[in-house]
Amino acid sequence: MSDNLPTFEMFLRRYGRRTWRWRVCTTEGHLVMHGSENGRPAAKYAAERAFFLMLLAAPYRPASQASAIARSSLATPAPRRLPRQRLRE
Repeated sequence: MSDNLPTFEMFLRRYGRRTWRWRVCTTEGHLVMHGSENGRPAAKYAAERAFFLMLLAAPYRPASQASAIARSSLATPAPRRLPRQRLRE
C-alpha cells in the first residue's frame, strides 16, 4: 500500500444568525465535501458523518487483491430475482 495517503481537514464556519457551513478539504485546500446546518452541533455531526462515510468507501486494499476479489465474485452466479407477481403473493 502507498505511504502517500491523503490527509483531510474539517472546517465549521458561522453564516448569519443560525446557519453553520461545514466543509471537508484536503491539506492542499481542495474541497471534497460541503454542506450547511441550522446549528453548530448539527453541522459538526454532518461533517463528521460525511467524512466517515467517505473513509468507509475508500479503497484500502491493494489493486491486485481487489481485482482477485472482483474476479471471484464474477465467477459465482448472482441470485435470480423472482417476477413481480410472485413477490406479491
